[in-house]
Amino acid sequence: MKEAELISLFDKISPEKSVDPVFQPRLREEDGSVYEGVWDVFAGGKRFILKKAKECEAEIYKSFLTPPRVFAPELLGFASADDGEYLLLEYVEGNNLQRASLRGIRLAVDALAQMQNTFWECRDASEIGLSFSESFSQKKKRRAYLGSALLEGQYDRYLEAYEKLPRTLSHDDLLPFNVLISKERAVLIDWEAGGILPYPVSLARLVAHGRSHAQFFRMTPDQRRHAVERYYELVAARHGISLEQFGSVLSLFLFAETCEWVYLGNKYPNEPCKYYIPYLRMANRMARALERGEILI
Repeated sequence: MKEAELISLFDKISPEKSVDPVFQPRLREEDGSVYEGVWDVFAGGKRFILKKAKECEAEIYKSFLTPPRVFAPELLGFASADDGEYLLLEYVEGNNLQRASLRGIRLAVDALAQMQNTFWECRDASEIGLSFSESFSQKKKRRAYLGSALLEGQYDRYLEAYEKLPRTLSHDDLLPFNVLISKERAVLIDWEAGGILPYPVSLARLVAHGRSHAQFFRMTPDQRRHAVERYYELVAARHGISLEQFGSVLSLFLFAETCEWVYLGNKYPNEPCKYYIPYLRMANRMARALERGEILI
């Protein structure tokens, strides 16, 4: 989008009138690349984020995150353009959770708990954003690409749990780079995959891919255990879910996270994927552990 178009769009939705805004393409913290469709905006001595909404992101902000919620950036305004809808968001200063700390983990789980306790079993909103039916359909399609009876058997258990578990507002892509840790709180960003979904979705996504020496998501076993234990205390236990049941279903959701790369590698065999073999091995190990009745935490 050209600068004149950005200025016109900003003028429609900005709380700062009669100022000359400066736009800078937003850079991803994880690799320094340009985040297409997102700008840092400096105007009237303040800083904002202007973002072209993706998928159901605008709907999520309007339906669940307005009035403002402490666990998400505040929506300051929105406007439509020829190529879609744009959101003006609060700028939150902080770093993402790719290099996890115990404090960051605690704040992230606290934010997740506040969100999910607020919308627990809010099934009348199940078709807002990423609907349960659409999400479940997407998960079921992955089964055809797992390539072994071992993985398919445990994935069937995951699908059964996915359909039956309590649901709440969930961020279905809560990878550590979609959590910002500020001085006082954690905020969850990039809401294009939000909706009323089974409660373990977000926690599993947050902790499944972190390893002590991982290049992309660094999270120690102690940090991971702390996240799981704190989440159980703040969310699952409060809704009458036993520790045994929680551990069993979270294990299935962690296993399903590893199956994502197996699915992608088998569906697109001609596209090189450095994660396919490591995740295939991990998925097989986890499936065998699940067969033995082990808890994967």
